[in-house]
Amino acid sequence: MNRPALRAIAAATFLTLVPITLLVPGLTELVVEMHGGTRFQAHLFVALNQLAGIVAVPFVIRLHRRNENTRAWLVGLLLLDALSFAGMRAAGSLEVLFAWRAVDGIAHLPAVTLLMIAANRAGGRRRGASLGIAASALMVGVGVGAPLGGVLVDRDPLLVYSVGAVLLVVAAAAAAFVRTPADASPIPSAHRRYHWDRRNLAAWMPLAYGFTDRFLIGVFVSTFTLFLTEVHGVNAAARGMLMSLFLLPFALLCWPAGKLTDRVGWFAPIITANILFGLVYASYGLVPFTWLPAAMVLSGVLSALMFAPSLVLVSEFSRHGAGEGLFGTFQVAGSFGFLAGPLVGGVLVETLRTPAGDPRWEAIFAGVGVVLVILGLFSWRILAPLAKSWGESSSEWVRDRGTAD
Repeated sequence: MNRPALRAIAAATFLTLVPITLLVPGLTELVVEMHGGTRFQAHLFVALNQLAGIVAVPFVIRLHRRNENTRAWLVGLLLLDALSFAGMRAAGSLEVLFAWRAVDGIAHLPAVTLLMIAANRAGGRRRGASLGIAASALMVGVGVGAPLGGVLVDRDPLLVYSVGAVLLVVAAAAAAFVRTPADASPIPSAHRRYHWDRRNLAAWMPLAYGFTDRFLIGVFVSTFTLFLTEVHGVNAAARGMLMSLFLLPFALLCWPAGKLTDRVGWFAPIITANILFGLVYASYGLVPFTWLPAAMVLSGVLSALMFAPSLVLVSEFSRHGAGEGLFGTFQVAGSFGFLAGPLVGGVLVETLRTPAGDPRWEAIFAGVGVVLVILGLFSWRILAPLAKSWGESSSEWVRDRGTAD
C-alpha cells in the first residue's frame, strides 16, 4: 500500500467535496435573490453540475488513457474548478453563473473519478482499505460542506465561492503529491480502456450499485426531509440532527468497511448490507419517531458496508477485463442516480396518496426498500459465481502486476 499517495488522495478528496456542498444551503440567496432566478432555476443550478460532469467524464477518461500522468490531470482539473468558483462569484448575470457552474461540473466529477482510480492503484493488495479511505474522505467532505456553507451564507452568500475556490486550490496542492505505481509504469491498455459486455447480466451490476447508492441518498435528502416535516413536525435543527446520524456513521465507517472487504471479500458485505439496508429503509414510514435515530445510525452503518465494497466490485471488474474506465462509468451511473432520486421521490409523493390527500409515506419508503432487497437477492445470484472464481485469482493478479504493498 502506497501510504503517502493515499494520504494525499484522502486530503484532495475531502477538499474537493467540501466546496461542492458549500453551495447547497444558499441556493435561494445565490440564485433567486442575487440573480433573480426562479425556484426551478435554483434546482437546475444543482443539477447542472451533475449533468456537465456526466458529459465530461468519458472524454477525460479517454484523454487520461493517452497520458497516464494522473497527478497532472488532478492538479489541472482542481485548479480549473477553483477558477469556476471565482467565475461564479464574479458572475453578473444568471446566464454567466450557469456557464461557470457547468465548468464546475466539467472539472469536479472527472477529478473525483481520477481520485478513485488513484486510490485503486495505490492500494496494492489492500484495495478495499484504500478505496474505503477515499470513500470516507468523500463522505466527510459532504458532511462538513453543508453546515459550513450555511454559516457562510448567513454572513455573506458570496463567501461560499471564495472559500470554495481557496479549498480547491489547496486540494490541487495536495494532489501534487499523488503518485501511484501505475503512473510510473502504465498498465496495459487492455486494463485501462472500458469494455462493457452488455449481454452479460453481471456486467450491469457495478452500474446498478453506482446508481442505487446515489439514488437512495437522493430520495433521502428530499422525500425523507418532507416526511419528517409533515408527519413528525420536527424543526430544521432536528432534521439536520437525524440526517447527521445517517451521514456521519456512513462517512466514518467506509474505511473499516473497506478493510473488512480485504479480509472477507466484497461479496458477503455488499449482499448482506444491501438486503438489510432495504429492510431498514422500508421501515422509515412505520417506526415511531423515537426509533428513527437508531434507524438512521443503522442506515449509515449499512450504507458504508454497501459503498466501500461496491468500489472494490468496480475494481474487480476493472482488472478482469472491464478496464479502469469503469470507474468513470460508475461515477456517471451514480450521478444519474442522484438526479433520479428526488424526481422519483417527488412523483411518488404526488401519486401515492390516501383518500384524504396525504402521501402514503409507508408505501413510499417500503417500495424503495423492497426494490433494494430485490437488487440484493438478484445480485446474490448473479455475482456469486464471479466472487468464487475471482477470489482464487486475486492474489496472483496483484503479484503479476508487481504492485507494491
